[in-house]
Amino acid sequence: GREKGTNPKTGLMRVSIPAVAALLLSAAGSSDSFAPSPSLPTSALALRAGGARSLAMTQGNPDGSSRREALGLASAALLSLLPSTAGAFENRSAPKGKYPPTPGTPKEGIGAGLPKDGDTLRVCGYAPNCFTPADAELDPEHYYPPWKTTKGKDEAMTDLLKAVEAYPPGQQNIDGGGWKVMKNQPGYLYVVYESAKSGYKDDLEFAMVNDGEVLVRSSSRLGYLDYGVNMKRINWFVDYLSKDKSWTVTKITKEGYPRYFEENMEEQQFV
Repeated sequence: GREKGTNPKTGLMRVSIPAVAALLLSAAGSSDSFAPSPSLPTSALALRAGGARSLAMTQGNPDGSSRREALGLASAALLSLLPSTAGAFENRSAPKGKYPPTPGTPKEGIGAGLPKDGDTLRVCGYAPNCFTPADAELDPEHYYPPWKTTKGKDEAMTDLLKAVEAYPPGQQNIDGGGWKVMKNQPGYLYVVYESAKSGYKDDLEFAMVNDGEVLVRSSSRLGYLDYGVNMKRINWFVDYLSKDKSWTVTKITKEGYPRYFEENMEEQQFV
């Protein structure tokens, strides 16, 4: 029989990129003989490695320091081919997609902290992928009413943080990329969520400007439709907090937001 790890058609051993890189690093000798720039493209690394090898040969020194540099550069090039997990949230419930993530950038003012007295959280744009406590009269399609609570600010914010920490990535097939609390300040919470496959990021804010009232804003950074993601996220928190009679929270429904459901239902069946 063939050895484990060989190709049954060719008889050649299948070797992983990390294994090859490890062998190259071992052959290169001491790791302090090579320190490549992490921003150098793979093609440039390969060219530099080949150039160093050629130089060593022409100088009659194929086994010297130039050889170690060439091998080190080649191993770095191989390691650069490995899938990157940089920026991924540790609590994700699904593997990363095969394409690079497209996180987008938060709109101005999102994540800025507790609004000043008399102010509110950022307004939404035209797209049906956002809910905000701003502009009830001018933009009723995106307006989401504040939550009410009989608890004081500290206790209410503790409840919200517990709810955030209890949120399961992947619930109702959303936010499988996990979440992370980006800012936790007195009266203010800012959380970023990530989709499983494409790495789209959404922003959720809780702000307690006035006693007994919590402003809630959830929005997508990119795209036009959200396919129900922001609705499902907010409604999960509504279900969680409604178990406590000291909270009065509003569920997002088709009756209350007909345009949101109509446009997003083209691709997503809500339940």
